[in-house]
Amino acid sequence: MSPSLFLSLLVNGVAMGMVYALLGMGLILLVRAVGILNFAQGDLMMFGAYICACLLLDFELPLYLLIPIAFIWFALLGVIFMFTIYWPLRKATYSQATIIATMGASIILQEVAKIIWGSQPRSMPHLVLNSEGDPAVLQIGSASLQWQYLIIIAVGALIIFLITQLFEKLYVGKMMQAACQDSYAANLLGVPSILTICATYIIVAIVCGICGYLVAPVFMVRSTLGTLQLRAFAGVVIGGFGSIKGAVIGCLLVGIVESFSTMAFSGYKDVTVFLLLIIFLVFRPTGLFKGKIGDKA
Repeated sequence: MSPSLFLSLLVNGVAMGMVYALLGMGLILLVRAVGILNFAQGDLMMFGAYICACLLLDFELPLYLLIPIAFIWFALLGVIFMFTIYWPLRKATYSQATIIATMGASIILQEVAKIIWGSQPRSMPHLVLNSEGDPAVLQIGSASLQWQYLIIIAVGALIIFLITQLFEKLYVGKMMQAACQDSYAANLLGVPSILTICATYIIVAIVCGICGYLVAPVFMVRSTLGTLQLRAFAGVVIGGFGSIKGAVIGCLLVGIVESFSTMAFSGYKDVTVFLLLIIFLVFRPTGLFKGKIGDKA
């Protein structure tokens, strides 16, 4: 394998691993906050991609207007998702009711997207274009690296850093997690648990929306975009369920393995990823890192 090909595959793998890591972080935040495994995580990303495509292609908003307006819609999507899927079932006698509800929400989000925007995939322009309107590339020796992948890596790393600082280092993040996990104690201390849970859902929806905007130029905007969450699930399990650091490292590993497997098994790269998952489940079921899972609020 030539050095240029190795570098290209590595950058592509790390970029996709960043996308999976952002989705995986959202999964871990919801599990640690409210004890819910969200099977609609990828479809929140898909819906976010459609929102960005609508604002960019239909309303032709410039980037400085698109970003704040998109964030408002992402936050609204998170609030709606919380109050329609989680909140009515939070005290259900059947503990898995909310998880099953997220599976139904996944289908609903796909169908709503088809009703609003149609079933035809939409093309999103890359964030950086050359003078001819094609995706711009960074030339390093004989390696051609698309700027879109480099931007995904940079933005993904920044978001991971900010969320890690919020929930692992800052008092407000720890307070949010504690309030979500023990709503009774939070209410006694004057911290409404509904607000902390809502804030967690908003953060998760915004992260998913950003993922959708970043990955849409690569895969196009379509209702099946949410299937990328399967790789995020694999990365979270490999990294260690409940650990944010483990989710990030596991998802990066999945992205890199997926990228390099195209060299030998271009039509079976998914098989390679999930074979890796099976190996971890057999020989190290706890994953690379262990993490604490909070009780349901």
